[in-house]
Amino acid sequence: MHAEVPLNNIIKIDYTTVEWLKKIALKNLGLDNINKLRDRFEGQLYLDNFLKRSFLEIAFEKYTGIKFIDKLKKETYKNYVPSFIINKQTISLFSFTNGEYPKISTEEFDFAVFGMVNLEARQTELIGFLHKKEVVKYTYSDSLSPLTSRNYLGMFKTFDKILPINKLSL
Repeated sequence: MHAEVPLNNIIKIDYTTVEWLKKIALKNLGLDNINKLRDRFEGQLYLDNFLKRSFLEIAFEKYTGIKFIDKLKKETYKNYVPSFIINKQTISLFSFTNGEYPKISTEEFDFAVFGMVNLEARQTELIGFLHKKEVVKYTYSDSLSPLTSRNYLGMFKTFDKILPINKLSL
């Protein structure tokens, strides 16, 4: 279950894959080149969030050695999110960058996998995982707006409770 992963759990995303992801994000925004994106704040925010989520999806796929991502669906559907199911256990991925907390969505899952993404370095560190009941226990909703609270349980801030990714066995 641990294909292609160095000991430090940092997975590099190759340049060709990053360019492919940027092309998809630009298409989703209705833009034909990256220069037009820089004129739109919400466009840059969308691109960063799309890349952050996608980097973790690709890293988890590499880590498990299981193909989850349907490339055609990712290119075709703006809101496509692969299903991460192993042995009937649903896994939800929560990506974040250094200095921020992952937002925990209200979607159903059995396990959460956390990954810290560095967009500039094109890499993702698989931090670890937790069972859903533990994630909910250590999620704080005090910093969510009423609008955001419809889709998110809160922010996960208790990183010392996360179990090492190499202990995940499904």
